[in-house]
Amino acid sequence: MCGIFGWITPGRPIGRERTAGAVNRMRHRGPDDEGYLFCRMDQSRTALAGGDETSEELKLPSWRSEETLPEADAVLGFRRLSIHDLSAAGHQPMGTPDRQLWIVFNGEVYNFLELRAELEESGIVFRNGTDTEVVLRAYEKWGKRCLERFNGMWGLAVLDLRPGDGPEVFLARDRCGVKPLFYHEDGAGGLVFASELKSILATGGGWRPDPVAVGNFLVWSRLPSQRAGDTFVSSVRLLPPGCTAVFRQGKLQVERYWDVPGGGMTALPESDAVEKMRWLLEDSIKLRLRADVKIGSCLSGGLDSSVIVGQVDKLLSQQPGLTHTGELQHTFSAVYQSGESYNEKRFVDRVLEGVKARGHYAWPQAARLVEEFEQLVWHQEEPFPTTSMFAQWCVMSAVKEAGVTVLLDGQASDELLAGYRPYQWHYQDLFKAGSPGRALAARRSISEETGDRTWPQLAAAGVTALLPGRLTQMAVKTAYLRSWRRRAQKILSPGVAQAVEAAVADPGRPESYPWRRFAESMEQQLRGLVQDVCLPHLLRYEDRNSMAFSIEARVPFTDFRIVEFAFSGALNGHKISHGWAKWVLREAGKGLVPEDILWRRDKMGFGTPESDYTQALAQSWISRGRKFEHAPAFVNANEAKMIIRRTASGIARDRTEEGMALRLVGVETWLRAFDLSF
Repeated sequence: MCGIFGWITPGRPIGRERTAGAVNRMRHRGPDDEGYLFCRMDQSRTALAGGDETSEELKLPSWRSEETLPEADAVLGFRRLSIHDLSAAGHQPMGTPDRQLWIVFNGEVYNFLELRAELEESGIVFRNGTDTEVVLRAYEKWGKRCLERFNGMWGLAVLDLRPGDGPEVFLARDRCGVKPLFYHEDGAGGLVFASELKSILATGGGWRPDPVAVGNFLVWSRLPSQRAGDTFVSSVRLLPPGCTAVFRQGKLQVERYWDVPGGGMTALPESDAVEKMRWLLEDSIKLRLRADVKIGSCLSGGLDSSVIVGQVDKLLSQQPGLTHTGELQHTFSAVYQSGESYNEKRFVDRVLEGVKARGHYAWPQAARLVEEFEQLVWHQEEPFPTTSMFAQWCVMSAVKEAGVTVLLDGQASDELLAGYRPYQWHYQDLFKAGSPGRALAARRSISEETGDRTWPQLAAAGVTALLPGRLTQMAVKTAYLRSWRRRAQKILSPGVAQAVEAAVADPGRPESYPWRRFAESMEQQLRGLVQDVCLPHLLRYEDRNSMAFSIEARVPFTDFRIVEFAFSGALNGHKISHGWAKWVLREAGKGLVPEDILWRRDKMGFGTPESDYTQALAQSWISRGRKFEHAPAFVNANEAKMIIRRTASGIARDRTEEGMALRLVGVETWLRAFDLSF
């Protein structure tokens, strides 16, 4: 896991100081090594260089040296977190023997050993034991279609100097968007890209926040659409998940190479569906145990992480030398001193009773959040609508302290397998299939098994099933716009409110839909969660929190085979079944997890003491004399001050106002951290 950077300015020399500054702004992503490739594009001349933390074994000149092509108009930069082949041989940028292809690669291709064997059969000789060299030589042999063979997560760039249509840069991001890749086109035929937005901002000045993105966030907690490539900064884009881009002759062309499938398969029998899920998850986890460093697992006490911990325990008992973790698994959990509903320690301990593992605990506290809030915002690179990821931040800190470098985590299961209790859409599907009796029976079994009273969802499903989809969508949008105007006029400055309302009303923009966008079926609802609404942002938190502590987070449920299986149609009727959401995973987890964990009735998601945290942040804001120095262009400052004061005093009108206080503090902190102004 690493940080990559590239800057191409055809015919214009690149500033080295800014290049090194941009690369080292991501040092946390790769504290083990630093590397540069300078290139004169029209002559295909290249020169490698090192930095202050480059191994002396490589004998590379410094990036400050005149030997590093002073006329270079292209540069690749790299920060390395060593995972495979920890020697200096894994240094990047890495080139082919003929120096015609150069790569910077952030991520992991877990099936690299199988791909390496296939490439060796074709005569390719490898010089190191990294997956990066496998990715580079796979691109050399198969071109961009090599991505179809990769099982992993990545943000990568290949500088292609081979004769043909001229030099080009190939960019790619993994299917689900586990790893990020930002870019900016400078309007003069140049391009800069990086694993983190802050490195792009380090290349120059004059960056402006996007008023529509900030306005939508303040009013609705809506984050920019990753699927659309949006960010909080006007001229910086995010390469969408499952997409590639080619930069040639001053132009960037983005294409999609993968998307969530649309079904088509016949549903499998229950036993076959469970067995296929069990095998896919086991193989996914087994691949993600490949590393030359210690690996641990996140354990929340819920179904997803508990199944992963149980599966790792089973694999280690069968093959003790499977990973450098050895026979003892290390788990990491966020727990609390109080006995509130969000404290899952008793469930964590219950899982640990049944496995051979050492449990590590992080204890998030409001005082720590206040102390580290600015650092958290700096690493996230954008304001956030909830403090829930702070618990994950504390977990990653504990992982670092324990000397573990790779962590398995359970993100994506809820979005794939109906874990957010999407009962309304489940009932709606049954109504549309002409089975109101089955909808009533499903409601009865859900209530009996989980304790959830879902009469309102059943009634809403019956109404939406009877009405035409367009009419329902129009009603949802009308209600959304009315509520939007009421909130926007209260908190936003007039200019920003007008700009955002125009964007919201534009059917061609993602902002035209509410956060809970209208869906005509449960599969459509879940697909929206995976593609745009939920999972991309959770994966972003995962990446930023882990990389802040130089930890590589691996997410077994994002294995593309599991994602495609989940949306192939093979699991129709098996996601919500017998009264339980994620039924197929619960069945697949039998023998790995205690029964009382598999069939928990009270798991409500990853909770934190949100009100306490937000109140502490508001109190700190006031006690430190903070002011809205950057945000007045966006907000009604007087109203914002009143909201924060009420929240600090514990007399906020409701949870909605508390959330607004958090977003206001977050936006001002973010603007100040990156020196952004409208």
